[in-house]
Amino acid sequence: MLYEWRLDGTTRNFGDALNEVLLPANIRKEWMDDKERMFFPIGSHICNQTIDETLRFGAKPVFVGCGWRGESLDPDLVAQASFHGARGPHTQAELAKHGVEVQVTGNPAYELPKLFPSGQPNALAICIRHIQDPADYNKDSIFELKADALFSPVVDTYEDIVEMIQKISGARFVLAGSMHAAIVAHAYGVPFAPFSSGYIDCPPKWFDWFAAVGIEEPQWVSNVFEGREWYRTCVKNK
Repeated sequence: MLYEWRLDGTTRNFGDALNEVLLPANIRKEWMDDKERMFFPIGSHICNQTIDETLRFGAKPVFVGCGWRGESLDPDLVAQASFHGARGPHTQAELAKHGVEVQVTGNPAYELPKLFPSGQPNALAICIRHIQDPADYNKDSIFELKADALFSPVVDTYEDIVEMIQKISGARFVLAGSMHAAIVAHAYGVPFAPFSSGYIDCPPKWFDWFAAVGIEEPQWVSNVFEGREWYRTCVKNK
């Protein structure tokens, strides 16, 4: 079985849906057909709740390059799961407390430039909010964000996922509430900054990712102007 988190169990989210373009077709089919194990190929899924729910479902959780959500893990649950690589050093350190030794393999999305060329430059400063950000998408949003375009991370098809990769990789700046929008921008060398309109999803996952790529802890900004300054001082000049 292959796990992909969906909002309300139905709506696909860009970061979680990346498994569809990252996994080779044969591996994806093999994992989907496995009836005894649940594979988690990308995302911040390492937590007690996810392990417990998967075990109760009757499957062994297998985390591949996933990230830790920040809570102390239950050693009894950890012992019943399998871990292959870690997104960052914070995940690695938490697993090590329970005798699980894994390498920091980084986020799987860094493989995207090997699979898809950069999108056509679109000269846009774009904002991609987190899928659970409750802020409105209204006519004043773009003005307040100092952005040229505002996109939802909701995707449906393979083509939607590729289109989002092209938008991000072709942008001149990415203001990202969606962490995978930020990661994809970083993977393609596009300037970016963590964004918050008052909602931040799981700060520990951001700390883990930043530690993995050698950038200072994230500072969430509220608009493109602030984001450009953060990028210049904390990323570009490091």
